[in-house]
Amino acid sequence: MSMMEQPIFTGPNFQALLEQAPLNQATFLCQGSNSMLFERGEKLYRLTIEGCGHNFLVQQWADGNRNVVETLHDYGAVGPSDSSLPGSEGEFYWLAEVERLVDLDEASEPLLAGVLSGLLDDNDELPGNGELCEQCLALADEHPDLAGVLMTLARAAEFSERHECNVDARLDNLMRRPATGDLVWTDPLGGCFYEP
Repeated sequence: MSMMEQPIFTGPNFQALLEQAPLNQATFLCQGSNSMLFERGEKLYRLTIEGCGHNFLVQQWADGNRNVVETLHDYGAVGPSDSSLPGSEGEFYWLAEVERLVDLDEASEPLLAGVLSGLLDDNDELPGNGELCEQCLALADEHPDLAGVLMTLARAAEFSERHECNVDARLDNLMRRPATGDLVWTDPLGGCFYEP
């Protein structure tokens, strides 16, 4: 980890994970708001406290949805989180080996950016899950090139309704699969306790 970047996770449970396989021989790569990426050779590992997002992505990949990040190995809940935020007692760290993807160039994705921002209201909020699901399905018909990611967002809204989590439809939660150019969701859900 660079001296400039403080890890988003700290505490004894996180340190214990860094001392166990597979992270004990991995190197920190980068982090987002609720996850950290580590690499070991050609392998990439994603550690997160967003159990809903983790489990949605794993389930979607297993069901054949190729518009989510490929889960090469799901380690599941690997230990209790160190979070001290109110309401986060009893949350877990979730770990998966995932595929390598490439960042989107936002300037080259004006249609996608426009479609996603069009889902937001005047307060930059997404509509309720049922309405969001319907809007995504209608937009998938209107924009066949974006149908896969929009159908996945509709599924995320349905999953979100069942588990009372938040849909995060920001462009920075999408990447591209380098071999095929497919758009891929990497983090479409957050904000919910998910019990193993």
